[in-house]
Amino acid sequence: MSAIVRTCSALAGKSVLLFDRRGRTIAAATPDTAGHVTAPALTDILRAHNPGTVTTPDPVVLAAGPTTGLTRRKIVTPVVERGEHFGWLVIDEHPSPLSPTDEYTAARSARRIGAQFLVQRRIARVAWNAKSSLTRQLVRGTGALDDLAAGGEYLGVNIHARRVLVYILASHHDLADSERVLAEWMERDLGVEVLSTRGSEGILLLVEARENVGALATVANVKDALARAANSLFRSQEFIAGVSSVCEPTALARAYRESREAVLCIDRFTDRTIHRIFAVDDLGPARLFLAHGEISAVRHFVDDMLGPLLRGAPGTADLLHTLQCWFDTARNVRGSAQRLGVHENTVRLRLARVHALTGLDVAGNASDQLSAQTALLVLRLQGHPALETHDGNRVAPEANTEPAEAPRHDRPAPSGSPAKDRRSA
Repeated sequence: MSAIVRTCSALAGKSVLLFDRRGRTIAAATPDTAGHVTAPALTDILRAHNPGTVTTPDPVVLAAGPTTGLTRRKIVTPVVERGEHFGWLVIDEHPSPLSPTDEYTAARSARRIGAQFLVQRRIARVAWNAKSSLTRQLVRGTGALDDLAAGGEYLGVNIHARRVLVYILASHHDLADSERVLAEWMERDLGVEVLSTRGSEGILLLVEARENVGALATVANVKDALARAANSLFRSQEFIAGVSSVCEPTALARAYRESREAVLCIDRFTDRTIHRIFAVDDLGPARLFLAHGEISAVRHFVDDMLGPLLRGAPGTADLLHTLQCWFDTARNVRGSAQRLGVHENTVRLRLARVHALTGLDVAGNASDQLSAQTALLVLRLQGHPALETHDGNRVAPEANTEPAEAPRHDRPAPSGSPAKDRRSA
């Protein structure tokens, strides 16, 4: 396309600019005798021209003067091919006046450029499909390593890079069709390579991990970028994503299973009206139980473990909050007290009250600690208002976008038998 623009400039003897539909300059050329000329912005050029819906590549001559704000006349030609508008070709009246042949030159050049746009699109589509196939092979672990390396070298993909796998559940057809848009958005946001492929249930992204960034920071950056993407691209749609840890290429199959389990946990125990993003490490090994266990059995388990704290009795919300802080601070009394802003003895008294109400000795019994943590995880997935969210699974409002409303859902646990002391059985 740059060669066509240079040829157009040489034939017309004037400065020529090629813009895309967003107003970005793709190519520019000036005659050798023109000297340096400041390129005007497309918005300034089109201010005097209301093209409406562009369907034909007909050149239009824009006059100069105070009514248009242009200092020189210009020939503006839309780049249209097969009914699709790709951009604008502009011939500036510099250094020589416009002539009747300039319009013909502009029209022919615009047609040639439109054909090039179509060719480049086909090439990009083929390359994208090839990358999608390579991504699928990397995740499945199929294909010889030498073949994958050769395919990656041909496509400019480093198959040996460490990556984060993102599993996005797509319940709507239009979200499933957004694979390429989402991958390109993530690439621009994070500044790293993002491979993508689409399956029957959703979208898979392989996000490259930088060598100089730690694993935890990489996962956090990916979650933040997903939150911004959900807020910007899918405001009115549900967006559920599971994020794996940073892994080697040989561990991508395991990362796929783990991130899919995280998505299943979100899908089964949350109201899918908000954007939810969880990392595998946010859920821990309990995701196996939550992703594959019977939903009614899991809910009965939560009620058996923490039922007395879910009835809405006075003070029970503080007990739940204390219980969560207790585990978030690695069962540290001082750390829990500092986070809650209370005395250490208050934490001990609340844990003792939890023991009295539920029979769970979370201070001294490992089995009870595992049971309580699993039940708290389900409540956190459900968005229980008494529990804080430290995993970044809700989309944060952006300053330049309308924030997606993320209401908390207090879903009462099903009624069941009073809690019993499981150690007395």
